[in-house]
Amino acid sequence: MDFNQINTAAEIERLVVLIQEIWPEVFIPIIGKEQVDYMLAHYQGKDIIAAEIERGVRYFFIEDGGQPVGYFAYSPEADHLAISKVYLKKEWRGRGLSSGVFAHFEEAARNEKKGKLSLRVNRGNKQAIEVYSHRGFEIVKSVDQPLDKFFLNDYVMEKKIAPTQ
Repeated sequence: MDFNQINTAAEIERLVVLIQEIWPEVFIPIIGKEQVDYMLAHYQGKDIIAAEIERGVRYFFIEDGGQPVGYFAYSPEADHLAISKVYLKKEWRGRGLSSGVFAHFEEAARNEKKGKLSLRVNRGNKQAIEVYSHRGFEIVKSVDQPLDKFFLNDYVMEKKIAPTQ
């Protein structure tokens, strides 16, 4: 399994194709098609992703044999490393790939001198919450954020990171 950083317009276009495959399958059962379509149009398009990368968000493909099977993104914040995305194609879930992804997050946090990892997860995404809990994350608060005519109903989860010895 390889993690390859996404930087170019062509890589972003490949990422958007992957997102359009993964997001409906993951989120339509949780938040419905209308909100998924809205979020794909307003938060996961190539121009938005390019602007995020320009601001310092780091996107990576999760690849097997050069083929993308998922992706993740994070950004260093004042006191933590903010994980914004971790997604795998359906057929790649449950194969233990998250171990390598979370090891990458912890290494990046240490390199950036951050004492914790933080993420938001939809409260209805039970599978992701279980994965994060298994990886040592704890729910620290609930957030209900308006999003146009929708709401993001999330948990904020955090994990403390021990410094490198």
